Amino acid sequence: MDMRSRDRGSIVIGWLTKLIVVLAVVGVILFDVVSVSAAHVGATDDANNAAEAAGYEWRTSHNIQQAYDAALQTLPSDSESIPPKSFVIDPSGIVRLTVHRVTRTMLMEHIGPLKHYALVSANGESAPPSL
Repeated sequence: MDMRSRDRGSIVIGWLTKLIVVLAVVGVILFDVVSVSAAHVGATDDANNAAEAAGYEWRTSHNIQQAYDAALQTLPSDSESIPPKSFVIDPSGIVRLTVHRVTRTMLMEHIGPLKHYALVSANGESAPPSL
């Protein structure tokens, strides 16, 4: 048997293996980037919705706890929270708050220096009350 014909197969298999490994690594990294980017967009929308709900509740009841609870009830998942210290209602009735979301990733949440990228924070603000 000719040695050249046997070597051709191993070169192709080696090249194909490297290609598959590179594509898998790039795929995992791309998944994490898309996951965190989508979490930023979603958290911003959720923060604005929570602020609007709190602003409406504040204008009807003038009870800060009920406004905070209304904001919490609008959050769609358990991975989101509103720290009480970030919830502020200014004298004009505008609600400002911060939503924290823990993002599920394949790689970032398991690597120490990258863990902070899996925690997304977004600020929300309600529209001023109409007169």
